[in-house]
Amino acid sequence: MKRAVIHASGLSLVLLLLAAPATSGEFTDPATGFSVTVPDGFATRSPRQDPNHEILIDIVSLTGQPPVAGRSEALCAAGFRRNQPGAVSSQDALNALPALRDRVVEARTVLASQGLETETVDPIQSSDFAGFEIVSIPTTGPDHRNVRLYMAIMDRVIGRSDIVCATTKPALPSALPVFRTIRDGIRPPTR
Repeated sequence: MKRAVIHASGLSLVLLLLAAPATSGEFTDPATGFSVTVPDGFATRSPRQDPNHEILIDIVSLTGQPPVAGRSEALCAAGFRRNQPGAVSSQDALNALPALRDRVVEARTVLASQGLETETVDPIQSSDFAGFEIVSIPTTGPDHRNVRLYMAIMDRVIGRSDIVCATTKPALPSALPVFRTIRDGIRPPTR
């Protein structure tokens, strides 16, 4: 599972995105069925290539709120990486508290090795996936103490869906409900 956490956390490091036109408030990949629905005021972009994901799309705010931290135009990136067949025995095994705790410890370790200090970790309550969210602070870079990265990791037998969003420290309290609404609009592949 370490590789999966690295892939998800790598998302936080790729938020320096190429400009691409916004598409709409909903995206569905015709090949896999992976989909993202964003709330009013946001738009998805066309998928982009990423070596750590089968599919990855960017999400932009049409209003400029919450503010984006860093140089990216995208507020968030949402992606999916499929598990190898047989890699996970069952959803119950993924949802088990010891397994979830192990993934949180692993995520914190990987993020620290990538220069991200964990501020908070919270479980995501769902019977459909084993999930948690992490808010972290970059330890280097311009104005790094004012940047907050929100990451949600949602593991299913089929694979991992993840989302990373970057905003400013002052904007984080009002941005968290927005990030969670975007997170809840992510659906794993259907095939």
